[in-house]
Amino acid sequence: MSLLTLQVFATGAFGASSDEEQTVPRLDARMGYHGAIAHRMAFIEEQGEELSVGDIQFLIGETPEGVQRTDDRVMANGIDSGAVWLVADVINPTRDTITRRMSVRIGWLDRVDFYFMPAGEPPERFISGDSIPVHNRSFATRVPTAEYAFPSGMTRLFLRVETADPVVIPFYFSSLKAGHDQEQFDAAFYSFVYGVMFALAAYNLMLFTGLRRKRYLFYTIYMVSFILMTASYSGIGMVLIWPSAVVWQQWAPPLLMLVFAFSGITFATSFLEVKLRRRKLFRAIQVLCAVYFALFAACYYIGERGWALTLAFALVPVFTGLMLYLGVSSWMSGMKSARYYLFGTLASAIGASITALTVYGILPYSQIGFYAVDIGMVLDAMLLALALADLVKRTQQARIAAERKAQVDHLTGLENRRGFLPVAESLWNLVKRNNRDICVAMIDIDHFKMINDQYGHATGDRILRKIAKVLDSSRRQGDLLARWGGEEFVLLLPETDLPEACNVAERLRQNVEALTIREGADILQCTISVGVANRDSEEVSLDKTIVMADQALYQAKLEGRNLVCAGNASDASARAVPV
Repeated sequence: MSLLTLQVFATGAFGASSDEEQTVPRLDARMGYHGAIAHRMAFIEEQGEELSVGDIQFLIGETPEGVQRTDDRVMANGIDSGAVWLVADVINPTRDTITRRMSVRIGWLDRVDFYFMPAGEPPERFISGDSIPVHNRSFATRVPTAEYAFPSGMTRLFLRVETADPVVIPFYFSSLKAGHDQEQFDAAFYSFVYGVMFALAAYNLMLFTGLRRKRYLFYTIYMVSFILMTASYSGIGMVLIWPSAVVWQQWAPPLLMLVFAFSGITFATSFLEVKLRRRKLFRAIQVLCAVYFALFAACYYIGERGWALTLAFALVPVFTGLMLYLGVSSWMSGMKSARYYLFGTLASAIGASITALTVYGILPYSQIGFYAVDIGMVLDAMLLALALADLVKRTQQARIAAERKAQVDHLTGLENRRGFLPVAESLWNLVKRNNRDICVAMIDIDHFKMINDQYGHATGDRILRKIAKVLDSSRRQGDLLARWGGEEFVLLLPETDLPEACNVAERLRQNVEALTIREGADILQCTISVGVANRDSEEVSLDKTIVMADQALYQAKLEGRNLVCAGNASDASARAVPV
């Protein structure tokens, strides 16, 4: 093989024949080509044995029918499809050298070699790729890159790409400025993507730390796994995080794809409560995860990275379908927060599918297509954040509603004792600070037990509701009414002295006395007894005033019922007097 190479070099690379000149396309060094230019170059695919520059030269001269052309700007041959050579003659018609930047703008290739061979001279070589530590590459850049000053005349350009990963070759031939501008665009794009992801991951990690809800932890892991996955195949991880870990770099993309997919499913099952709602489906998902990771471990053990990548890409439709199914079924079952999850999952699923089809070569290569998974995941992350926020909001609303329900008497709709006391204590303390009057009235329905015994509890409940409605409509605005228990009610009267409170109580008594209730052929007329007490010194508490009002109520019962009695809370031993 070396003799063949020497023979080619000795005969002069470009003077062989006009057929060879027609076989190898030409590029003008003066031009700044926009976009990828694989369609402007010839390519040769290696068939098993590794070829050298001399071998390629020989094939071009002796078997030009083996040199192929493509109409696609970007070559995309799929996973583990063998090494590919791209060839073009670069013409510099000027007397000055012209420096150009050549790059393959994808960081997911094991080995990329650039060869530049002016007429009659040996080739100059630049090396790059994931199998080479960053500090050993010709240019320590994220994507395989070479800069070359083309001399006057013709220089043959060779590009060899070898990888077990997806063979996608977006080859660019540009000025140094255009290359620099592209690097800035890529940096801005990934800064935005990673900035959004890191912010959401950090926020949800703080929520997990504070609330101890696993869904926030799983969401954080989901975001971090996506960051690491994209960093592995974009070249960012190799440049910034693990510059010398070439073995990890080669196995990281398929492994992190699996971690990303299953961390997403784990978050989904937690967020949508699949373990509680669909236990069999949850078990099936666990088995699926175990099978995929076992198959990946087998691929790693036998050293078949191409199979591992195929396994990871085959997971994409499974992952997509499962995530969408979980979202749709949860939304249909009434989980309103699932709508954000569903839309987010749909965005990431579409993006992942477009990227997968682009990598496989089924869709024409484009930067938007290759980065569709990143764009979809940014939308997914933001919508999932909204889903979590919506779930938090609904949880808080449910908690507040439950607390409110616990503070309301379900029969009468009034506050119960639990709801009355905190509000009453606040009003009591406010009045006490301002040294104002405040009174408490205890109200009891007369002979209520007899009504229950004679007409039944259903009638008793109906009477309770009607009397509660009369009391509620008769109280003043600002007074606090609650059902104290059984047939008893309590009324707090802020900014009210004892005579005024007794007047209010008397009005309530009269309104209830005027109430008539028909029960079959009978017409029932109910009455109430009321005990009133006031805060008449600084030392008197709400509890003590309630006790005194209850004693006044007892006195009203002793005096014959259907009347109002009053007493002073500071003198609990004083006899309540009828009003």
